[in-house]
Order: sequence, then structure tokens, then C-alpha cells
Amino acid sequence: MSTLLFLLIVVAALGFFAYTLYDRFRLLLAAKPVERFDRIGERVKAVLVYAFGQKKFVVGEQPAGWMHVLIFWGFMILGLQVVTMFGRTFSDHFFVPGFAPDQLGGPFFVLRDLMEVLVIGAVGVAIYRWVVSHPPRLFGYKPAEERLAGQSHWEAILILFFIFTIMLSGLLYDGGRLVFLAGDPVIEAERPWQPMSALVGLVLSAFGSGFAEFVSNAAWWVHNLVILAFLNLLPRSKHFHIITSIPNVFFRKLEPAGALDKMDLENSETFGTSFINQFTWKQALDMYSCTECGRCSSHCPATASGKELAPRQLLLNLRDYMYDHQAEMIAARPAANGEGEAGLVGENVVGDNLIHDQVLWSCTTCRACEEACPVMIEYVDKIVDMRRHLVQEEARFPSELTRTFRGMETQGNPWGMSYDKRMDWAEGLSVPLLADNPNAEYLYFVGCAGAFDDRNKKTVAAFTRILNKAGVSFAVLGPEEPCNGETARRLGNEYLFQTMAEAAVEVINGYGVRKVIANCPHCFNTLKNEYPQFGGEYEVISSAELVDHLFKEGKLSVREDPDLTVTYHDSCYYGRHNNIYESPREVIAKIMGKSPQEMERNRQTSMCCGGGGGWMWMDEPPDQRVNILRAEQALETKPDVVAVSCPFCMTMLTDGVKAKEAEERVQVLDVMELVDRASD
Repeated sequence: MSTLLFLLIVVAALGFFAYTLYDRFRLLLAAKPVERFDRIGERVKAVLVYAFGQKKFVVGEQPAGWMHVLIFWGFMILGLQVVTMFGRTFSDHFFVPGFAPDQLGGPFFVLRDLMEVLVIGAVGVAIYRWVVSHPPRLFGYKPAEERLAGQSHWEAILILFFIFTIMLSGLLYDGGRLVFLAGDPVIEAERPWQPMSALVGLVLSAFGSGFAEFVSNAAWWVHNLVILAFLNLLPRSKHFHIITSIPNVFFRKLEPAGALDKMDLENSETFGTSFINQFTWKQALDMYSCTECGRCSSHCPATASGKELAPRQLLLNLRDYMYDHQAEMIAARPAANGEGEAGLVGENVVGDNLIHDQVLWSCTTCRACEEACPVMIEYVDKIVDMRRHLVQEEARFPSELTRTFRGMETQGNPWGMSYDKRMDWAEGLSVPLLADNPNAEYLYFVGCAGAFDDRNKKTVAAFTRILNKAGVSFAVLGPEEPCNGETARRLGNEYLFQTMAEAAVEVINGYGVRKVIANCPHCFNTLKNEYPQFGGEYEVISSAELVDHLFKEGKLSVREDPDLTVTYHDSCYYGRHNNIYESPREVIAKIMGKSPQEMERNRQTSMCCGGGGGWMWMDEPPDQRVNILRAEQALETKPDVVAVSCPFCMTMLTDGVKAKEAEERVQVLDVMELVDRASD
């Protein structure tokens, strides 16, 4: 009778789970299509490293990271135990094939016992964090995550209780079994391999064999029923990530991190994303996969500075709205699949209804959220897609950007400066033009900041002197150099960007350029990662990479200054977007004779200066300035110099150091300025 009852429960529970999962799958199919089935080998590797290897947790915040690793691997290893427990419905001696005591079962039993105890300990740490220490990363950062902070979070406690119960019931089941089935040859073969279960059995044996049998049988029921309850809770809770995180990692974006998707402007009827069924199925899978761990928000400069954006809250708002409109999205799917005109589901989510304009404009596109996310959720693309809607369909954007867009449209640069001033920085320098030197090895792409911003003209001049000292064959476009358009794309003005990119590629390709040097990470990223979308295929090298190479070849030398203390600020667009971390440090080390000082947040976890994503052109509220937060972090290292590799970082950190009244004792210099000074 008990066997039949259990089988009926299993069928009902699995049927309900399959129905829920089927609905979630249909919801994915109702989203916009996107191609993510290429480069299978790289995708499998990502799953091994980030999903099974738990890389983001191992190198992330501790001890919370190791706590998650233990729980994850506990479930992976104990999956065999779950199958075994369900198989015991029919036989006390059921084993997963190959895992009998005289096969692989023995070593597995040892590992199983150990993991059950370790997972119980990890659950204890998690409960302490939820009930006692209350870290903001779990409960929400105010004001951006006011909604999350106001929730009860009962679900997290329930899930932890389930995990604890699964582990404890496993120990009680096996411990009792060792007592009431003592003498059975199979049991005796198991006993030496189950040290923790044997200890539990020793305690139970004090109350007699009958009691041990009752406890073991009760533990079997509890274990299996909790597993079934847990399984059905997953698709309806944040713990859906247990099912979706591995697929989400598999379908991660493999294009360069710094490349945004190219819009088909000629054939598109809409420009950007503003309705919930305009998001792609991968973006919907992102929403399924959020663990609500808060790592994204904890690294976000907008959240830290008190703005309205928190990546986690943005994603959860979209997820909840999608779930609320699940039936409508599924019903609209035939149209979305080409069987008629696709209808829009729900209300416009961009604006007062759900995702406020200021949430989107707060983003610096620094990708700190994506770097921190353990399940590879993509935030920046979603934000830029919604900005595209605001700019191209609603013409609704911060008033300061009107001048920026006009300058790019009429003068070909966001400063709005006349083209005939583009070479003013080169006065008194030997700077060959590509028109006169078409066989130069490198095109030095100066960029608008280097050409028009007075402070950054000094950096460009310094780098030019370095190139001449090292005998590098280079030339510049001079008055022919176009703006790369990066600012327009990050701000959502895709039409303007594509117009500028096509014009730039035409000019550069017209000279047959193959190698490009950039001293601006925004120029570097655009030329390297986004211009291939328009036929611009170049070998693009950053200034620090080139200078590091020149040092190693002996073509450049500097005087060491061991008394100089330098801290280096990683540019987001060299660092997280293009993985350039070491070459600037190698160059600085040549000058100092030692590695530069490191801020607490450096390399992958470096904090944005606050100038990316168009913020170079917008006015930031005085009490919400990211650059001041970053300047404070730099000043904590007590440097003589804060070194940067980006014109935007130069502006933002210079202003930040001034705001902290430290400009008399701390200089903000480009790495190339340091090299130029040390090579006089």
C-alpha cells in the first residue's frame, strides 16, 4: 500500500513539475529569436569552467562563495543518492548501476557522507547570513532596491530548510539502515565506507533496532517528499536558476564583451526594446536564471552612488512583469513566429510603468555587473536596447545630450568643435599624415578627446613623442579622422552611430589600413570589436600593449624612479571589455622598478570612473558622483600619481581628486605621460 501511495505521489508531483516547466519553455519560445547555437566547443568549455567549476564563486566574495560551491557540489554528488533513495521504493538493496559496495559504491559512500555534513555546515552559514548578519547584498541596496528590501524573503529560508532536511534525512536513513539491517552481507559491505552514517547509527542503536527502523523509514519518506516539493518550487521561485543556470552559461554571449548588437535599421519596424515580448529568449532565460545573490548590484557604480539603477532590481522587475503576462506572451507566439503581425504584450515597460528612464540613464555600461554575475547574465545589452527605444522612438533623453548629438551630427565629434581644429594638438610635434605616408605600419587613431580636450591633448602629444623616440612607423589621419561614434551607440542613438561608423570605415579602408594604435579604450573597443560589423577588419593594439612590446624589444628605455608611488585605475573598456590588465602595469613597473599600488577594487573588480555609457556628457547630481567614490578609493593607497589609460577616466578622476582637495599632492597622469617623462 505504501509503495502504491508513494508512486501516485511521484507521478502527480512529476506531472505538475513537467506542466510548469513546459509553460516556462513555451514562454521562452514566445520571446524574440536569437542565434546562440554556434561555437559549441567554447560553450561547453564555459559550462565546465563557470557552471561546474563555479569560477565566479571561487574567486568572488568569501566565505559566501565557498558556501555556494559546497551546496552546489553537494547537490551534484548527492544526485546519485536521490536516485538511490527513490529506487529503494522497490528494494532495500537497490543501487545505481555501477555503484554497489563492491564497485564504485564504496568511495561514493564516503564522499556522500562527507558532503552531507559539509552541506549542513554551509546551510548553517547561509541561515546565519539571512537571519543574523543581514548583509545588504542579500536584502537589497537602498534606494535602488527598495522593493527588494521590503520583501519578506521567506522563500530563501524555506529553501535552506529543504536543503538541510534533505541532508539530515539522508544521514538518518543510512544510519538507521546500518542498525536494523545489521548482519545483512550487503549492509556489512557498506558499513566501512559510511563513517558519518555509522556515527548516526551508533546514536540510534541506543534506542533499539525498532526505533532505528522507524527513524530510517520516516527519513526516507521525508527525504523523498521534500525532494518532490523542492522540485515543484523551483520553476516558481528564484531557485529556478538551479535548472536554468547551466543552459544560461551555455548560451552566453561569445562575441567580444565590448561589442553591442548591430540593429538592422533598414528592415526594422521598431527601434529598441520597450515591450516585454520584444526581449529575446536568451534575455528571458537571463530573467529565469537570476539567483538574486546581489553580486551585480554590489559592484554597480550607479547603485553605490545612490542612483535609481540596481541591475538585480531591473532584472527582477522585468522577470515579474513577464511572469504576470505569461499567458498573453504565449498566446501571441504564432504572430511572433511569422504567422501574422506580432502583437505587443502588456504596456510599454520603459517609462513610468516599470523601468524608469533614470534607471536606464544611470548605467555607465562598465559591465561590472556582468563580470560579477556567476550565471553570466547580460545586463548592458538590455539597457542599451531600452535606451535605443527612448532615443530613436520617443526622442526622450537627458537635455544635455541634445548638444552632444548635435555636435556629432554637424561637426563629427561630441565636443561640437570644428573639424579644422582636429590637428591643433600636434603643433610643434613631428606627426606624419597618412595622406603623405600611406605605407606607414600603423595608423594612430587619435580620437576626439585627444584632438579637442585640452587636458587630453597632453596625453596624445606624450604618446606621439614616445612613438618617435622608439622609431615606430606611424601616421595619423589628421583632418580626415572621423569620430568613431561610440558615444552615440552607448547612448542608444544607433542610427547616428551606424552613419558615423560606415563613414569612418570608408575613410580607413580607403588607405588600406591593417594595423591601428589607440590610446583611448573607447576608440580601441569600437575599432576592434564593433567596426568588423561594418567591414572594418583591423589589428588594433592599445598604447600600453605597444609600449610594453617596445620595452621588451629594447626599442625604448626609461629611468627608474623607485621613490615614485603610483596606483593604477583600470579603464572599464580596456579591462572588463577587452581583458587588458597587465600591459599597463608592466609599463608602470618599468618606471617604478616595482608593481604599482593596487586599490582594493582592481582588475576585473575595478570600479568605473563614472564617465562611460555617455556620462561624460551628462550632469551628475553632486551627491551621486561615481568619480568621487573612485577618487576616494585611489587616495586610500596614498599615491603620488593616479595613473589612467583613458581620456574619460582622466577627466573624471582629475575632477574627483580636486573635489577631495588632494590635487596639490596627487597628480592624475596617463600611463603614456609617465613613460614620456621617464624617457626624457
